[in-house]
Amino acid sequence: MHQAGELDRVLNPNDTVIYHLSIGSPVAVQFARVRARRVLYFQNISPPESADPGNAIVAHYLRWGMADLALLAPIVDLAIAPSTFNADVLRRSGSQRIAVIPIPLDLARLRPRRSIPRSPLTMLFVGRFAPHKRQEELIRMLAAMRGTRCPDACLVLASGASVPGYVAALRRFAADLDVGDAVEIHETSLSDHAIGNLYAEASVFVCSSDHEGFCVPLLEAMAFSVPVLAYAAAAVPETVGSAGILVPHRDPLVWAELAFRLATDDSLRARLNSAARERLLALDQEAIAAQLDAALAA
Repeated sequence: MHQAGELDRVLNPNDTVIYHLSIGSPVAVQFARVRARRVLYFQNISPPESADPGNAIVAHYLRWGMADLALLAPIVDLAIAPSTFNADVLRRSGSQRIAVIPIPLDLARLRPRRSIPRSPLTMLFVGRFAPHKRQEELIRMLAAMRGTRCPDACLVLASGASVPGYVAALRRFAADLDVGDAVEIHETSLSDHAIGNLYAEASVFVCSSDHEGFCVPLLEAMAFSVPVLAYAAAAVPETVGSAGILVPHRDPLVWAELAFRLATDDSLRARLNSAARERLLALDQEAIAAQLDAALAA
């Protein structure tokens, strides 16, 4: 193990250095200067505007990350992205050689099993509490669901990280729509065991995010046979493939109807579960490791 500042001393031109870019860091400049083969791994960067308006530091690091991308993309020997959506960002930033390799999934930590949905109908989203995740749209959809199809439906939102102030705003919004008691918010980090239990009890997994570079929770839901309903944006369509329902808008009444059908139509659930199994097989860890080895060896 070496510190970034020691790289010039310990590396030779035949070595390979992989840099995972997510936010701005002074290490990016050191990586740019190393005399070795440079590989950039890019899982995308949250939009700077997704930071809380009162937290200028987070927005600064996100903008810094975009500047680091502009510096590194044109000069690396290889750039790796988990989706074509991210690869397009790399290409626009100047990368010449790009490999699209999905994220290897560590599903065993969650102990996947066939879900046994709890009663009442429960919709689940797992992901950071941040404006670009658009959890407020899921609350709006819950209100539509309770007003039309299922008056006792509930929504579970779970995350281990949040933009300051956003969770409080979500709670106020839920109260304004008279569904505050039906929204279960887990703002603090949960264990893998607890997250697995949430998947195992969910009727439907719902995602309304504006910006995803891959979105692992969509696949985690599939591993628990939980049907997926998602907004068709960024990398979500290619992550889901044919194993979920993708919607190009956020009309809450339409979403409520679709979520209700996913929760109650056994034939539809069976078709999507079959497609989900095929999707997960395509993301087998050994297959992805082989793709990575081939890209690094080329």
